[in-house]
Amino acid sequence: MSEPTKPETLDRVLDAALSRAGDEPVHFDGAAGKNALAAALKARAEVAEPIAVEHRPRKRVRWLAAAAAVAVLTGGGLAASTVDLTGVGSNPVNAAEELTKAADLASRVVERPLAPGQFRYVRTRSAGITVELGSGNASEVDLVQEEWLPADRRDEWLFRNKINSSKWLDGHEGDGAPDPGTSFKDGQEFRAKCGNYSYFAQGQPDRCTAGSLHNPTPEFIASLPKDPKELYARLKDEDGTGDAGVLASARRALQSGQYPADVRANIFRAVALVPGLVVTDKKANLDGKEGVALGIKQGEDFSEIIIDPENGDFIGGRSTVAEDLPEDMGGLEKGTVRSSYAVTSAVVDSLGGHP
Repeated sequence: MSEPTKPETLDRVLDAALSRAGDEPVHFDGAAGKNALAAALKARAEVAEPIAVEHRPRKRVRWLAAAAAVAVLTGGGLAASTVDLTGVGSNPVNAAEELTKAADLASRVVERPLAPGQFRYVRTRSAGITVELGSGNASEVDLVQEEWLPADRRDEWLFRNKINSSKWLDGHEGDGAPDPGTSFKDGQEFRAKCGNYSYFAQGQPDRCTAGSLHNPTPEFIASLPKDPKELYARLKDEDGTGDAGVLASARRALQSGQYPADVRANIFRAVALVPGLVVTDKKANLDGKEGVALGIKQGEDFSEIIIDPENGDFIGGRSTVAEDLPEDMGGLEKGTVRSSYAVTSAVVDSLGGHP
């Protein structure tokens, strides 16, 4: 097989990230992703014809992956954000207070380990905008992805994909039906021991032994620093984009739905140290739940995580375009919700069962 071109490689990374909005085993580095995106756009501009990748001839950017961030689902779809996209007018002290409260709540939770035969169920509802570069066309997809992780990670896992909707973004319509932006079909599912599903690229790390923020094995969780300042440094190094990247690293970890309450509490305490983090919304609706949204501007986006103030649970987040984008970046206007997800986690008694 010939060596893939840089644009092809980027498309595969973005496909994987969009397809696995929940517990994505492929690590997506935010800084490297943006650099790769810029390089790919330049490379594509230098060729006479668009590069056809997996029968997708139109040039697109999947913002759910490229932004490495999320947005709130409102009314079943994407909508304009009402937050102050610079964080001006909100007190950073309040953000630290909210995270400290969440940490205190989470630290009081007594969790029982999974019993033999039980499964950790993680449901992620996500939505994201796909832009066809050079055309001004853009579409949005809303999907639900579910995963069941056994008490013994060496046993069989189950992953299931459901596409709720795929439609053109208002004001950015193209011809025909839009591509849903995911390589998974509606209702498609995969089963595999250790969660090493058949669609994984060759050479992917074994999920039973290769721990990471988004695939936290028991050994990986035990290796995390207990001191919030040390954990902050670990999260900062993981993302590589400075202090604001701590929020992105925390989001990747929490979105997996696999961290015990005491570790979630430490993550909240670490995030509370992010300079400039602000409370942006006291009533952020996410999949029917209300929460406290805390965010920070990072690059062209304003990114937030959402916490349930009743029990300290992480329930999702959002990413909003913080400044008008030029046409070569998709032409999205300031205030457009770029991508979104809502996360729920529970213990169930059977593979494929629901709480």
